Amino acid sequence: MNRYYLDTSAAAKFLVDEAESVRLAQWADSPDVALVATHLLETELRRFAVRFDLAQVNVTAILARVEIYNLAPSVYREAGLLPGTTLRSLDALHLAASIRLDVAALVTYDVRLSEAAADVGLRVHAPSA
Repeated sequence: MNRYYLDTSAAAKFLVDEAESVRLAQWADSPDVALVATHLLETELRRFAVRFDLAQVNVTAILARVEIYNLAPSVYREAGLLPGTTLRSLDALHLAASIRLDVAALVTYDVRLSEAAADVGLRVHAPSA
């Protein structure tokens, strides 16, 4: 089984119907896929649900499918030192956590985060329609 880091741009597709939603769900249901993230995912996904008036129970169901990790204090430093001038702070935390958790790939649909992952040699996976 391969572990994949799920960022918020991907997890949000489980809450709203977008072009990639069905394909992402099919891929995530594979027995070879284990989704991991940090507590940051819960905060961002719950805020997304509040912003779009979506049921929090659906967020809880998504999070139940993800193995959630705590971030060590050193990951915050590592995130701050990642290369690139366009990487946002929370995305830097997702990327640093992905590296630290030694995942097979980062699952994201965020262009800047995808580029930053490629810059540090981390594979990106974004199932599409």
